Amino acid sequence: MIKKEIIDHWDGEPVVQFTMENNQGMKVEALNFGCRINGLYVPDEKGNIENVVLAYKDVKDYKTDSIYLGAVVGRVAGRIPYGRLELTNDVHHLSLNEGSHHLHGGTTGFSHRFWDYDMEEADDEDRIVFSLQSVDGEEGYPGTVDIKVIYVLEENGKFSIEYEAMSDKTTWVSLTNHTYFNLSGNQKRDIGHHVVQAPAECIFELDDYLIPTGDLVKIDGTPFDIREGRKLKDVFSESHPQLSVANGGFDHFFVFEKEAEKKISVYEEKNGRTLEAATTEPGAVIYTGNKVKDSLTFKEGNGHVFAGICVETERLPEDFRELDRPTCHLEAGKPYKAATTFTFGTKK
Repeated sequence: MIKKEIIDHWDGEPVVQFTMENNQGMKVEALNFGCRINGLYVPDEKGNIENVVLAYKDVKDYKTDSIYLGAVVGRVAGRIPYGRLELTNDVHHLSLNEGSHHLHGGTTGFSHRFWDYDMEEADDEDRIVFSLQSVDGEEGYPGTVDIKVIYVLEENGKFSIEYEAMSDKTTWVSLTNHTYFNLSGNQKRDIGHHVVQAPAECIFELDDYLIPTGDLVKIDGTPFDIREGRKLKDVFSESHPQLSVANGGFDHFFVFEKEAEKKISVYEEKNGRTLEAATTEPGAVIYTGNKVKDSLTFKEGNGHVFAGICVETERLPEDFRELDRPTCHLEAGKPYKAATTFTFGTKK
């Protein structure tokens, strides 16, 4: 079942909230502004249904949001150094919205746009199909790109995000969702008791501006070795130059082992909630909310460092094409397709 409600108006545009709910009581709230996840409710091991994502208490805060709360970001997720988009015979200069660099699609990226939408209901799943056209030259990007982002809630505890895009010129595209998860439920505590596991073989080394240097860091013997699962509280207590660069936590691209199952798992020790993110993508930026400000007001509490964890599944930057994995490079007329499925559950 999908419920549609106009909850505000901005600049003549209606702010629409969609609510999808399955028969198990799992519920997803999404906005047409930035395709933002504005609530995600799942049970714990005792059956208590609570919100497991950060969302603003006042919907108007999304207009000025700078942490991409719950949003789809693009055209390209992540930082592009100096806004230089280099193609074979040309260099395009993108908008600079983080100092001298381009972040998450620019000044008015997909996260801060109103999307068109359609709703599809079936016996076993509900779907919201968001669509957007990004015109040639927008934020400096070449090519007019038609994008679809599809939210799917199934009856079996799965919530999927599907991405589709097509460009009339060769360009860069790498889409992700920037939801901050907190499995404690209703933001009872920070993410220190979350255990995170990923089949990563390395991370991108970052400079002081969180820009990939072009070098890879092997994770063996470092706080970034989460192949067997690590409690984040323990990670935050360790010392490592790459943790220091990111304000004491993760804000790094974890590159999956090539033959491994592309899946990130999160487990909250105190209430048994689990989250599994299975993806088509070659890796993910895991961000532990290292710079979430105290001045922010969410539905169930205030902002603070380590308030939530983002699992940003996405393509590799073009600079890492030698790794022989999908990058953000998109040829004209070729379809871009990606998907990530979030499965929620509990364990004792």
